[in-house]
Amino acid sequence: MALAFLFSTACAIIGFVLAILGLFAGNTPGFMEDFSVIMLNTSALGLNYVPALNQPATRDLSHVAVLADEGANVTGSAATLPRVVVEVKTTTNTDSADNKDSNDQPKTYTILDDDSDIKAKEESAKKLVPRKLTLSAAEGVLAGLPADSAADDMAEVLGISEFYSLHVMNVCEGTFAPNVTAVGAWLNVSSCTTQLNAQQLNISQLIDNELNANFVDGGSLARIGGSSSLQNALDRIPTIGLVLAVFYIVACCAAGLCLLLTGASLVTRATHGRETVLACMGAATGAALALLIAGLVSAVAAKSTVDSINRLGQDTIGMQAIHGGKFEALTWAAFGMMVVVVLFWLHELHSDAKKAAAAAAAKKKAAAAPAPKK
Repeated sequence: MALAFLFSTACAIIGFVLAILGLFAGNTPGFMEDFSVIMLNTSALGLNYVPALNQPATRDLSHVAVLADEGANVTGSAATLPRVVVEVKTTTNTDSADNKDSNDQPKTYTILDDDSDIKAKEESAKKLVPRKLTLSAAEGVLAGLPADSAADDMAEVLGISEFYSLHVMNVCEGTFAPNVTAVGAWLNVSSCTTQLNAQQLNISQLIDNELNANFVDGGSLARIGGSSSLQNALDRIPTIGLVLAVFYIVACCAAGLCLLLTGASLVTRATHGRETVLACMGAATGAALALLIAGLVSAVAAKSTVDSINRLGQDTIGMQAIHGGKFEALTWAAFGMMVVVVLFWLHELHSDAKKAAAAAAAKKKAAAAPAPKK
């Protein structure tokens, strides 16, 4: 029995550690980032504005270099085509004196052909820095991106992150490194929200805020083509996060209590055997049930939400959702460990009941036996 007790204790420790890891995965940038519940890949957001990625373009724009402002540019391939210079005048909503020339004229954006600006061609790898512009101007830039650079440039044109990941406690965002098209790209987390903030678990609201901050005329998922059905699917994410947070916290507390009671059982088992076993089994059962619910939420609710987002957003606006398989596996592993602990204490309860029944039968038999003759 000593070996069984040690094995049960080891399972309780492993289950507690796994639950803690699941609870705090992603709580700081880069910590177990790949153990997310749901990850949204938004590197291709704006897919509907890039003809080369959807359908044959009406004209070849791969040779065009778009200089949106002095500090940002997006360029295409250096195909040899006739020199074309087109100037488009537009106004901005800022009060800065730098946005106007000496004649108080609107700022001019210039679209140059390949040979007209060699320096811009050489800096084709640079991405647009987030800046204030109109949504229609961004749509024009996206429409001019060649297919080979669109995947790396779309998110930065829109001023958003390339991925957003939901964890039990918070949401993280960042970019793919070295870039989204690279083989074996890894997640470079730029920031994470505060823990246990229900409002900040709303990923679609985070994206809307970033889009709105980048465009002088406002921006949102709806304005770039997101449907109401897609928004409804995205609205499930905060609920999933809150449910997982509640049950994971319960699981961690119950598993920790089970460990404390297991240690105390070394002393209390001899004097309060039944009470000790019931307490340990109750704590282990609470942890197992909480992890079971968390596992079902991850396997059913989160998976269903991912499928809905991909069906409604992947081929329309370029939003892809990825189910957190590693997180789900970790949850089920923790659940399995706690089930082993429950079974051990259930066996101990049954053994104690048998011993008590045997002792009671022996006592009854002894009482019924005739008194010895003198």
